[in-house]
Amino acid sequence: MRITQNIKNQYKIKQTKKHYENFTVGSLVLGIEMKEAITTLYAFARLGDDIADEGNKSKKDRLKEIKYLKDHLKKIEKNQKINDPYFKILKKILIKYNIKISNLFKFINAFNKDINHKQYSRFNGLIKYCEDAANPAGELILSLAKKDNKENIRKSNAICTALALINFAQGAVEDYKKGRIYFPKDEIKEFNLNIKDIEKRNFSAQWIRYKKFWVNRNYQILKEGLGLGKKIKGRLGLEIQMIELAALLLLERMKKNDCNLFINPPKIRTLDWIFIFLKAVALKLS
Repeated sequence: MRITQNIKNQYKIKQTKKHYENFTVGSLVLGIEMKEAITTLYAFARLGDDIADEGNKSKKDRLKEIKYLKDHLKKIEKNQKINDPYFKILKKILIKYNIKISNLFKFINAFNKDINHKQYSRFNGLIKYCEDAANPAGELILSLAKKDNKENIRKSNAICTALALINFAQGAVEDYKKGRIYFPKDEIKEFNLNIKDIEKRNFSAQWIRYKKFWVNRNYQILKEGLGLGKKIKGRLGLEIQMIELAALLLLERMKKNDCNLFINPPKIRTLDWIFIFLKAVALKLS
């Protein structure tokens, strides 16, 4: 298998318009000169995610394709010869911006988990998954902007984890269709939840109680990252502040009793983004 069967020199740029990812943030705030770096890094995350989730490939074939990605990361790490055009570009980007390749290996771990694990037994397993699947995206953007100090990464990780958990709640029905459930088994049992309710779109009283628990815990995680946007100057800080405000708004809407996650999960609309932008600018100026 060659990656170039799926990726041309600028792999699936149109995909960035179809998926909400942390990488799209960087494309807006880091400038044209970093467009190639953002596109290349986003391509890696998008491709691995598609291999793990999309189409009708067998588990064996999916794992084989993920291994191809991992093997080429190892070649970059060991400075070995690479023939695949995409990984030649990726190697150049990693060297140019002094990006930690360990973050890309974390994505590999997440892709394999997507293929092998359909539900975690406990919440800490889900958090470990977020550490591989979500947190590296934020760190990569910070590293491109040369803002990847220890405290910024800590706050970014909290925001990225919170965003991932929000996304899991929003996408419960779609994930269920793919055979994946992000609500941990022990909590399903503790709150006496019926998984079949997701298929039936039956948001019972038990699910409402669990949703409030999920939202409150999610807020505590997000709170650890709040303030990162105000701390970082310039357009990147403004964009991060907008993300913080958007996450808070989604949690606020999710908390309401009439929010049925199986039928009408909360979304951020265009008008919401306008108000979020204005509020973020006001906070920046305060």
